[in-house]
Amino acid sequence: MYFGENMEVVTTEKHVSEYPNPFYLKQGDKVTLGAIDDEFPNWILITSSEEAQGWAPVQYIEKIEGVSEGILLKDYDNVELNTVIGEKLSVLFELNEWYRVSRATGEVGWVPVRSVKRT
Repeated sequence: MYFGENMEVVTTEKHVSEYPNPFYLKQGDKVTLGAIDDEFPNWILITSSEEAQGWAPVQYIEKIEGVSEGILLKDYDNVELNTVIGEKLSVLFELNEWYRVSRATGEVGWVPVRSVKRT
């Protein structure tokens, strides 16, 4: 879901990324496909050509027929923001129970929808 105006949210629980070394992929990059996430359906574990692993939304990947590989349909990074309770963020869009948000500092990343509430 996209929002015309940025929706403001505040964090209600701390979030710490399990992937401190994010990857930055470009449209057309080939990735190896792994398991679908149990906790967040529509996220798939991928491995980049540089052997970086992390989660990506299935909507951003076109599966290559007959192999466990896919092609990125758009630029993507898996930056998750580490947050503390009470932090204010601006929501850019929602995808698969995660928000793509920005901080006042200009830093952009992902946070779970469940970790924030509307202000």
